[in-house]
Amino acid sequence: MFAFVLYRIGIIFAILFIGALARRVNILTKETTDGLCRLAIEVTLPFLYFYTLSANLNRGLFLSIWSMPLWAVGLTFVSLVLGWAFSSGLKSDLRQRRTFLFLVTFGNYGFLAIPLVYALFGQEGLVIVSVFNLGVAFLYWTLGLVILTGVKGKGLSVFKNLFNTATFALVSGLIVGISPLTPPKFILEVSQLIGNASIPLALIVVGSILAHRDAPRNFSFRTIFSLVFCRNVLTPAIVLLSVNVFFALPKMILAIIVLQAAMPAASTTPILTAKFNGDTDFAASAVFFSTLFGIITIPLFISLAF
Repeated sequence: MFAFVLYRIGIIFAILFIGALARRVNILTKETTDGLCRLAIEVTLPFLYFYTLSANLNRGLFLSIWSMPLWAVGLTFVSLVLGWAFSSGLKSDLRQRRTFLFLVTFGNYGFLAIPLVYALFGQEGLVIVSVFNLGVAFLYWTLGLVILTGVKGKGLSVFKNLFNTATFALVSGLIVGISPLTPPKFILEVSQLIGNASIPLALIVVGSILAHRDAPRNFSFRTIFSLVFCRNVLTPAIVLLSVNVFFALPKMILAIIVLQAAMPAASTTPILTAKFNGDTDFAASAVFFSTLFGIITIPLFISLAF
């Protein structure tokens, strides 16, 4: 099983390498990478979510996986507690500690997890991970921004970032999937075509982001090691042990939960830190090393989940 998972992940990382190479030879620049990242987040991934849920989800399947958003909340809580425990002991400034906490709390649940789940489990796995990401999207755009900015928000203003195309696509796809509604074939085919571009586009964007590490280092490698250990090893180990001991889940659902727990730090973090005054240099290097170590830790934990 380890060899099979490693092979599938090897294909994913080969595409990451192509994206990184395109960045290093200046086919992709920071500006084009940022534009492609927005295209993936705001256009292609939402279409992929909508098509996957509206075309493949039904009421019976939803009733069997309805708890996936709750598992996303539980995973985020575990990661948050671990990140807080580790970040509180860092000899870093406040911006870096907040960025550290965000990186540990939120893994690469979209850009990297979706291609991996599709490669390992096909369309059924894609439906499950899309429902899982309903919980992720809610926390990412609320709790995540509170972590980065340190601003608690006034009243309901903290929820304003939830109004985006990805969340809309997830919710609308879920409603269409579990209802008797049947979208016109034209809409489904357009959604499928655009959504199919998501996986290679997202991986090339991640590779390009990882290749950009030219800024001077303003952090210790001890900090990076702490983040990688917490995000890549401790979080999936705790989740795997807890789920195996306390819950009896189908193998595919268990594997997807553990896969999400084993995801490296979210590759979009450098973009968010630039926008919300986080430590972008640290975020870029942390994503690089976390993803690099993921080549070993991801197949290891998925194999243990089977």
